Amino acid sequence: MVKKKVLRIIAIIFPIIGLIHGLISYSSTIFFTWLLIGLWIIFTMKIFENIKRHREFNSPHNTAFFVILPLFIGIFYSIWGSFTGLLGESLIGGVYFSLWSLIFAFPFIMYGLYSLYRCFKKYNVIYFGKKSVKARMLGYILSFSVLILIIAYWITFYNFTLLDLNLLLLFIAIVLILIVFGFTSTGSSIPTLTRDYIAERTRRINNLTTPSTQRQRVHTTRTTNTSPSTRTTTRTTRSRTQSSRTTPTSHRQTARTRTTNTTRTTRVKPTSKVRDLNKYKPRASYLTVDDFKCIFCFNLPKLPGDRGRGIVVCPNCRYPAHADEFKDWMRTSNLCSRCSAVIPSGFRRNPRIVSVKNYLIIYRHFLKKKR
Repeated sequence: MVKKKVLRIIAIIFPIIGLIHGLISYSSTIFFTWLLIGLWIIFTMKIFENIKRHREFNSPHNTAFFVILPLFIGIFYSIWGSFTGLLGESLIGGVYFSLWSLIFAFPFIMYGLYSLYRCFKKYNVIYFGKKSVKARMLGYILSFSVLILIIAYWITFYNFTLLDLNLLLLFIAIVLILIVFGFTSTGSSIPTLTRDYIAERTRRINNLTTPSTQRQRVHTTRTTNTSPSTRTTTRTTRSRTQSSRTTPTSHRQTARTRTTNTTRTTRVKPTSKVRDLNKYKPRASYLTVDDFKCIFCFNLPKLPGDRGRGIVVCPNCRYPAHADEFKDWMRTSNLCSRCSAVIPSGFRRNPRIVSVKNYLIIYRHFLKKKR
């Protein structure tokens, strides 16, 4: 997390530098240029901070912060390059492209174009805080808004500035994205969570964990006698090697006769210390009620209906499951049903079970924190 002290230092130093430089050169543009450089550094640090946080929880970057802000910031800094007094000299004749545009505008324009592309091909929704809109609809609105903004800028400042190369490339790229990925192709679709889909997913995971049957080995021995009256005899023996591992079916049959191991329960006391409860928090950057539902039956733990069942949390993704359903799943697979991570053998034999009452305390704690 970016420390607030660093942001405060940047917010103080760059205006001071701009004020001194502006007074020396008798130019207010220099002052605003240094101020914009400081804001650019702060925003870039926030971008990298949010990217790191989303990667930590394996979350997509489908928020307005990643989709809208970088594109418009790149456009603004590209336009300001024509008026700045620092690094504003054009490097190419006939069009405007300076070091200012290359350093401060071009990276954000490229990232904004990539986010716009993902609106059409990867994302289904874009989140504005707790609200969401369809990604393709937002992609169309954002694309046409940028095109109108660029055309309006060119018409307004046609006689005052050169043609901005950044904006020209942005205009062409958005038109191509609209034609190739917007109008002529369909977006990605989320599979409907039906019983058939769940059964198919379960079957695929079981196939990954089922040991493959080894091929039959054919041993052929040929014995030949030197006597001419004796024919050559050929003996073929077939032997099938059995796998040392047991199949899920046999494992399920033996599990019926096996006595159940005593499970260890951990009591989670209601406490204000969040770090004590974070080990039960699902790995998601934005928590919703669905993140606390059982990954098998998709129901939220409740009392008194689930009294005595208990909750098991995946050690990798930390998503919950009813203890009995978790044990049934572990008999046929050693992978988590949600994140497909391998569950350690020790945890499979003796999972840590939390009572439903205590898990509801955890659920209410994070829900209250979210509000």
